[in-house]
Amino acid sequence: MAEIYRAKTFDGQGHAHLVAVKRVLAHLAEDDDFIQMLVDEAKIASLLRHQNIARVYEFARAHGEYFIAMEHVDGKDTRTILERCRQKKKPMPPEHAAYVAAEVGSALHAAHTAIDSKRRPLRIVHRDVSPSNIIVSYTGEVKLCDFGIAKATLSKVNTKTGVIKGKVKYMSPEQALGRKLDHRSDVFSLGSCLYEMLTRVPPFTASNEMDLLIKVRDAKYRPIADLVPSTPPEIEAIADRCLTRSRAQRYQTAAEVEADLRAFLRRYVPNYSRSHLGRYVRKAFAAEIERELRMLEEYVLADDVSDDLGENLIARESEDAPPQPVPFQPRPTGTADHMLGEGGTGTGAGSDDTDGDGENSTTAERRQQQATGGFDVHAAQTMILDPARHGMRPRSRTQPPPVPTARPRTTSAPPPVPPPGGRPRTRTQPPPPPPNDFGDDIHREETMILDRERFRRR
Repeated sequence: MAEIYRAKTFDGQGHAHLVAVKRVLAHLAEDDDFIQMLVDEAKIASLLRHQNIARVYEFARAHGEYFIAMEHVDGKDTRTILERCRQKKKPMPPEHAAYVAAEVGSALHAAHTAIDSKRRPLRIVHRDVSPSNIIVSYTGEVKLCDFGIAKATLSKVNTKTGVIKGKVKYMSPEQALGRKLDHRSDVFSLGSCLYEMLTRVPPFTASNEMDLLIKVRDAKYRPIADLVPSTPPEIEAIADRCLTRSRAQRYQTAAEVEADLRAFLRRYVPNYSRSHLGRYVRKAFAAEIERELRMLEEYVLADDVSDDLGENLIARESEDAPPQPVPFQPRPTGTADHMLGEGGTGTGAGSDDTDGDGENSTTAERRQQQATGGFDVHAAQTMILDPARHGMRPRSRTQPPPVPTARPRTTSAPPPVPPPGGRPRTRTQPPPPPPNDFGDDIHREETMILDRERFRRR
């Protein structure tokens, strides 16, 4: 689907960072459904924050081509590692297979239980858990990537009933039958990957795709002990439970798989750590690592930088999505003209000054007047009223206030203004506040907008 490049970018401090860039092939870039599928992948992966999920930074269109910029994992995918195991005719050691599968189980559980900003479940199903989508770095990190066909509530491309997506060899029986999937389908696929790591061969093989579909549907495979008799029975039992045809008898969550695999690791190799896996991969690919380092030294960065930074397709709003509400933002008092009379001079509504949003103040006033039914709240004079002084009756609690306040309403009244000629206070009492100074209590008072003309007619 794409060419993959190793690229370099720089942060605000000028530090270099390596990223992986997928450049979509030209003939696929013309397929709208395919591009939307990539947009869905980028959106899903950009929402997931987990140490075992490869990050997606950007999906953009630039120079008429589509690119995905994602986290660069310096290592090999599990498919390449298994090819090396087949060349050496040795399966991956059980402790490494258990650790890789446990890390993938942690990533899958994070994806399955992910929620959006409103705490609604995304219901993500990866649908393509396979060795080629599991990357192991030279330091022992394990990353799950490629959510290209993942199913989630925010996906726009709907899979038709009976349409199969994914690699048939690692599918679940329900996926091979084209049925509706849930997260237990990924658990089955994880079991297929674990089986292949322990035996060097996939659990389901056939000479053609139709026979392969039938074998996956029936979920019949050779026992691991028949292929590798030295396999510990505990980890074989974990793989068998993942590969159960019945979803009800399978592991119900990826977290359960992870817990059993880590428990096996603690018993089988108590001191196992990520560095053990890193040393195993570095030793297997020592020659490739040296060749890749020499290759990197041959490339230099060009001095010319293109002005076409492209269009970020992740951040682009959907046309059918409702517009987001814009919070009320009062104009700065320095640009308002309610301080001036009709014949005043200075910065007024008709000037060319703009507010903080870069919008002309006249336009902002007109929009506010439309929202308030013609009443210009910015041109009105602000007055602080003492209900006791002006003979105003307290507002009924059943009547909603015209303008919502940011602070919760309290029932405390402002401190009364001391009448002139009252009893002298003793020196132990604090001096009375000025007539118009309500202190900090003014911030807790209810805000009211009054029309002075109406108030005078009463």
